Amino acid sequence: MDGNERVSAALLERGAEIDALSELLDRVGEGRGSVVLVEGPAGIGKSSLLDACAQAARRRGMTSLLVRGDELVMESSFAAVRELLWPQLRTAGPGALEGAAGLAAPVFDARPGATGERDRASVVLHGLYWLVADLAEPGPLALLVDDAHWLDAASARFLVYLARRIDSLPVLLAVVARTGDRSGSGALAATLGGLGGSVLRPAPLSEDASAQVIRGVLGPRADEDLCRSCHEATRGNPFYLRELAAALRAEGGRPTVELAGSVRALGAGSIASSVLVRLARLGSDCERLAEAVTVLGPGSSLRHAAALASLDRDRATAAADRLHTAELVSAQEGLSFVHPIVSEAISSQLPPARRAALHGQAAHLLAADGASADRVAAHLLFAAPFGDERTVQALRLAARDALARGAPEAAVSYLRRALEEPPERDARLDVLLELGRAEALLPVAHDFAALREALELATDPAGRAQISLELALALFGVFRSGEGREVADAALEHEQDLDPSVVESLEQVLIGGGIDDLTAAPGVVRRAERYFERATRGEISDPRMISALAIVAAVTGRSAGEAAALAEQALRDERLLHEWLDDGYVTVTCALCWTDHLEQAEAALGPGLEEAQRRGSTPMFVQLAVMRAETALRAGDLDLAEDYSLRGLELGRELGADRFPTLWLPIVLLERGRAGEAADLLAPLALSDAELGLSINVILLAHRGRVRIATGDLERGLADLFDADRRMTAARWHLSILVDWVPTATTALAQLGRHHEARRLAHRELDSALAFGAERRKGVALSAAGAVEPGADGLALLRDAVSVLEHTPAKLEHARALVNLGAGLRARGAHEEARGPLSQAFDLAHRLGSSALGDRARAELVASGARPRRARLKGPDALTPAELRTARMAAGGLSNREIAQALFVSAKTVETQLSHAYAKLGIAGRSELASSLSAAAAANSRRGASPARAAR
Repeated sequence: MDGNERVSAALLERGAEIDALSELLDRVGEGRGSVVLVEGPAGIGKSSLLDACAQAARRRGMTSLLVRGDELVMESSFAAVRELLWPQLRTAGPGALEGAAGLAAPVFDARPGATGERDRASVVLHGLYWLVADLAEPGPLALLVDDAHWLDAASARFLVYLARRIDSLPVLLAVVARTGDRSGSGALAATLGGLGGSVLRPAPLSEDASAQVIRGVLGPRADEDLCRSCHEATRGNPFYLRELAAALRAEGGRPTVELAGSVRALGAGSIASSVLVRLARLGSDCERLAEAVTVLGPGSSLRHAAALASLDRDRATAAADRLHTAELVSAQEGLSFVHPIVSEAISSQLPPARRAALHGQAAHLLAADGASADRVAAHLLFAAPFGDERTVQALRLAARDALARGAPEAAVSYLRRALEEPPERDARLDVLLELGRAEALLPVAHDFAALREALELATDPAGRAQISLELALALFGVFRSGEGREVADAALEHEQDLDPSVVESLEQVLIGGGIDDLTAAPGVVRRAERYFERATRGEISDPRMISALAIVAAVTGRSAGEAAALAEQALRDERLLHEWLDDGYVTVTCALCWTDHLEQAEAALGPGLEEAQRRGSTPMFVQLAVMRAETALRAGDLDLAEDYSLRGLELGRELGADRFPTLWLPIVLLERGRAGEAADLLAPLALSDAELGLSINVILLAHRGRVRIATGDLERGLADLFDADRRMTAARWHLSILVDWVPTATTALAQLGRHHEARRLAHRELDSALAFGAERRKGVALSAAGAVEPGADGLALLRDAVSVLEHTPAKLEHARALVNLGAGLRARGAHEEARGPLSQAFDLAHRLGSSALGDRARAELVASGARPRRARLKGPDALTPAELRTARMAAGGLSNREIAQALFVSAKTVETQLSHAYAKLGIAGRSELASSLSAAAAANSRRGASPARAAR
């Protein structure tokens, strides 16, 4: 930025901030995205810095888009984002228009609990992110957001989502927020400040700079005492200084010491009064027009403001000109005040009843003019309730549009206001139900008062049962499963009056919604036992109930075959995937995975992941990616397991939820020989007694135990494992069905000399595995028992383990069994015989990418007298499937952004994978990929992987 800008009054003493913004713009010009937060009190000059940033961006040839938060539309749906991005869409190509899902309200399934309603918010965020990526494709982009403290919640949520992924886009996101004011923005400023971006806090002006401002208005004759007094009165606030100087000029006194005494008695609070005095001097037409602009909000059209102020065209035009001359209204298109402080001053003197009446008139005026539903509703929120059915209907319409745009916060605000109107008595129940369904979509826990009141108002048994079902689902969704069970149980007390399908739905909620709560799991299991026989006979048609029964059968060790058969039965109903019924699709893939039907689980997960990408549904993709990672881990495909774990974790963190996506990555890292990273990943996760009431946290507790043992902390690691086992057993779950913890525990016990405990635990697990009937688990249990059993019996168990696992998809466990067998042979003196299984295990562990197992196999080989080769760390053979897949797409001509969109990852992840591929292939960049990949394909073939696998 040039020197002329720096000496302008608005930018006095802002050189450091301007330099920081310049550096960020340069960074964006190099393709690296940045976030900057500018915060401070009102009038400190934040907006001036943002304007300077916009000018500097334009001089660099960047596209600059600006939006200012508006107190009027704080409760709207993506209002700020629409205003920010929509102008640019007029010149964008069709690809960008396809990403504008959040800027228009598409048709979607609005039935209670339907996927479109539940999933819409995440789909819109994902679509808007790629819309910004498309807009930045032609060149760097600056997105400037002023007065972020007045953003609508949906827009604030998107800016946080964008900020978390912005580093791989050529985009600067600059956000201005008022210090201490977090209403409407959902603590956006605090969140952005915590994401590691730049934070600028402009300081008050010095005495010398304050004097420059005062003399710029009053002239050079303003003496030092007056300037010092002005500085003290305003504490160096630039806007207050200019307003105070303007007020002094209007008084007509000489700008000398005679005024200093009166100025010293003034404070910043007097500025509002001076604004109102200046406005009053302009005449009643100006006052009425200013009030109308205050009500209508910034950017108001003269036509609407004139109508609201009851002024004809000529009088309104003259009043607007006088307001501009008096420096109260800016020169930009539409009517806007020069600063929010001016608007706040005028608004503060409006009597509440008159302000409410003006908002009501504005709503009707805009509705008659065809304004959008949410713009009309924004005024109705401020209008006084008056029992007007038109107001109720307008607010309900705006709520439906808000839900369609993925903004449940706005829908809740509209519907709560509709209840205040109030609606006619017969319509109150409908409004309560709409409000309750919208509240169930909020990302925060609450009491669901609307659904509870609706339940009290409903009189017929069928209606009460349906509301009970929705309330129970909402409570389960915020982990208040105890209350959810109480609601569903109360509804079932009138089972004889209900349709059987409704009864089954309530039962399904109690079974499927309660299984994760270990305190309730025994009761859930007892309830489920009444349905297994009916499901086997084909008497249950709801795939959600069948999927819930499948998971109960799996985790309780009922029978691997029965659980898998139920899962496959549920999968045959296409609704489970295409309507995404209560996450039942994830449940059946869990059941297939946990019963070691890995090929069937993989076959189901493929279409699920494709459907998630087609919808742009981040939550759906995260859940399925975690399950795909677990399935790959059980099969021993560590490359794929790590790829999907990282993709799930990346997206999960963007949603503010990283516990579930973390689930299997620690074990992948252990197999990779990166136990320290696994420990770091688990360290931040709190695992209190309350949190260990949920099964996912007990799984993480078991993982922590395995990681602790791997890092040498045997005692604490065993304590974690036994604690996890005890909690699961009390809930009638089998921990070993979910986590391969027994081999780790028996090995640690043996290392501590507790051999009897190790053998007892191993044989308990073997008996349980044989009863369950899953071949992979059986092989793992045989190998664990053989490793701690002495003599010929132990060796026989080890050989049986190898034989069982050789015919399963579990290649990593087959390799582990081979190592155990080789170690057992070597320990018994059969060194030469040991080398066969150890060499086979070493080769297999290398191909699967398990450094930990490969190192153990190599150490055993060396101990047996062999000289094994070292694994290759360079060349095409070192490429992971994820790196190979990304490299192939890049060689095919796709850009990083296009690859990221196709794979549901960030562009930064694509850049990282390509840089790893370049290093491993020994090439300089993209242009050399095509020739290098022919060698990679041949190497991949030697590794025994099919082209289809390599492309996943």
